[in-house]
Amino acid sequence: MKKRILIIEDESSIVELLMLVLMREGYEVKSCQSGREAVAMIKEFHPHLILLDVMLPGMDGASIVRVLSDDEQLGSIPVIVTSALAESQKLFATYPQVKDFCMKPFVLKDLIIKVKQAIGDL
Repeated sequence: MKKRILIIEDESSIVELLMLVLMREGYEVKSCQSGREAVAMIKEFHPHLILLDVMLPGMDGASIVRVLSDDEQLGSIPVIVTSALAESQKLFATYPQVKDFCMKPFVLKDLIIKVKQAIGDL
């Protein structure tokens, strides 16, 4: 069974690139582009890992992590946060499910290593 990754990102070009790279690595990948649809998609898709942008329409990444951490079933899903703003890393420091932070623009090779570590494939 393939491990599932959900990309929550509002920039289409980033979503397309990440989907291509992660599918090539053997993962089942889905995406959503707004914070509003993210929680419903997480409950439906049951991802093994979430790649989460900080700035999203509808609900920001920090709010999504708060919702996840308050839910018994969703709070254990590992999250890698992506952002162009280094200072946003501090928003996520207290959440144990946030396993890593990846600055944009990211180096794909480094991101893949972080994904494999967070999902337990390394």
